[in-house]
Amino acid sequence: MSESLQRWRLAFARDDEARFLSHLDAVKLWERAFRRGSIPVATSEGFSPRPRVVFAAPLPLGMLAEHELADIFLAERLTAHDMRARLAAGMPRGYRVVDLHDEWLGAPALAPQLVAADYRVVLLEIGRAAADDGIRTLLAAARLPREKRREDKVVAYDLRPLLIDLRATDLEAAPGAEPALSPGGRAVGLWMRLRHSQDEGSGRAEEVVAALADALPGRAAASSAEPSIEIVHPVRERLWLHAELPIP
Repeated sequence: MSESLQRWRLAFARDDEARFLSHLDAVKLWERAFRRGSIPVATSEGFSPRPRVVFAAPLPLGMLAEHELADIFLAERLTAHDMRARLAAGMPRGYRVVDLHDEWLGAPALAPQLVAADYRVVLLEIGRAAADDGIRTLLAAARLPREKRREDKVVAYDLRPLLIDLRATDLEAAPGAEPALSPGGRAVGLWMRLRHSQDEGSGRAEEVVAALADALPGRAAASSAEPSIEIVHPVRERLWLHAELPIP
């Protein structure tokens, strides 16, 4: 174990080149990058010491990101200029630094401070009017019963407390969203803010889309041959900490 003398909070983005990396593979890539950049990362206790790098939350496979968070604990103090230069020297492919600041060593752990995450996606096979109708239904609902599979069992839960805000957007208003439209030419942008908490649970963008599909007018009577809603260009725009976005 090496003593931690400094704590940097890193905000970073993930681009197309790294979007299909698993969280474990991404962590290994970052650790290798720190070695390439000669960044003196402190190590943990135990028989197999690990670099003290804490990511706020794993990214779903295939999702781009614009403002992820990680805390890096150093065994030596570096200036901001030096830290940026060393990061640039070994930066993993598909990632880029968005922001960096010197965090107080005694500040609370990063992950428990998370309260929400913003996502945007593009949906195919749905028009703007239908999306708006479905969104109104979801936001007006007292409960949104859903099921998720956990290992070998199915767990029932209520999605509604995890859905903070939801709205449709024109595709021109969704940066970077230039999908090839479906054969029917229907597509719409969807922006959502979901609770992201260790204690209160975390919402998933794909579950919100599934609930939206179920809420569409006439969905129950729809033919099984009717195309389902397809998600393209999923992006996690940013993670929110309690100090930035207090949520009861």
